[in-house]
Amino acid sequence: MSVPAMDPVPAAAPVIPVDVRARRGRRVRRVVLRVARFAPVVALAAAGVYARFVAPVGVQVHRVDLGDVVAEAFGRGTVESEREAQVGFDLVGRLSDVLVDEGTRVTLGQELARLIPDQLRADFRAASSGVAAARTTLARLSAEERHARAALDAADREAQRASGLSGSGAIAARDLDVAQDQLRLTRADLDRILAQRAEATRGIDVATGGVEQRRATVLRATLLAPFDGLVTRRLRDPGDTIAVGTTVLHIVDTEHVYVRAWIDESALPRVHAGQRVVITVPGSDADVPGTVARVGWEADRQTHEVQLDVTASAPLGRIAIGQRADVRVELGRSIGAVRIPTVFVQRNGSEVLCAVDEGGRVSLRHITVGAVGRDHVEVTSGLREGDTAIAPRLPGGTVPVGRRWVAR
Repeated sequence: MSVPAMDPVPAAAPVIPVDVRARRGRRVRRVVLRVARFAPVVALAAAGVYARFVAPVGVQVHRVDLGDVVAEAFGRGTVESEREAQVGFDLVGRLSDVLVDEGTRVTLGQELARLIPDQLRADFRAASSGVAAARTTLARLSAEERHARAALDAADREAQRASGLSGSGAIAARDLDVAQDQLRLTRADLDRILAQRAEATRGIDVATGGVEQRRATVLRATLLAPFDGLVTRRLRDPGDTIAVGTTVLHIVDTEHVYVRAWIDESALPRVHAGQRVVITVPGSDADVPGTVARVGWEADRQTHEVQLDVTASAPLGRIAIGQRADVRVELGRSIGAVRIPTVFVQRNGSEVLCAVDEGGRVSLRHITVGAVGRDHVEVTSGLREGDTAIAPRLPGGTVPVGRRWVAR
């Protein structure tokens, strides 16, 4: 009778001491803690590598199209007035009244300010008194002239009588000489009086001229507006002492203004009077058309810019004299040209480049530009209508070549 085979009895598992298992547990916990400590750093590094070298880069895109490109010369300037005046007195005195303030519109001949007139009026009265005194002197000399003429007539009759008597021997020769001497003295006295009267007449003319001068001085003590305009600055107040040439008010003609701008001298051969201009005033919502009025003949030796005077074809709106204004002179116009916005043009030394899409990735192309406008650039070679141009989202940024891109 056979005996069934029995399964082998398993050997007993080795017994691990408790202290060994505790040490192994502590080592495992330390490894886990170390890995957990460096995991965020590893994750951030991985995310950085992905974002820098793998993830699509955010860009702005533009579909190359056809349109007009206006070549312009840019200039920055200020608003100026064709007429402005620093008005003041040509007298020395003290201000009595200032009748206008800054922002007041004035008309030709309007009173603006006055000097204290007391001294001027006293001088006028003194001059008027001088005229009266001169006329009194003339009247006295007229009376003396009549007296002298009467004396001359009497002396003449006496001399004739003496001459007749001397011829008949009735009087001595000495008496005839006395009568003739008296006639000559009386005639000389009349000549003296006539000379004094002529002098007095001229004195009246001089005194009258002095009166007119004092009257004009009194009138000059009132400051009048030289033209229609606007008071932009008030520099003196009542009570201030005024010297000759002291500016009291600054007046400008706001109806006739222009923009004085400076453009680069390289544009000078293509700028001439009569060209169309676009004027931009900071804070204004719309551009104002204008024309070139004058082109300067001297360039600034430091900035190498040429002065340009531009007149507006429409009102500039609320402006201030001296306010900044930008002008763009139209130098040429390309119609129906292949164009891209100026922000999509990259320059590397003498190379002109543009980032474009090729198979979903960024690629650089060499391009040739023609007319350069304010917003667009004409591309004469290197791009075609329908190409997708790529540019960084932020000014000064870069677009990595070969990276995938996404429009944002």
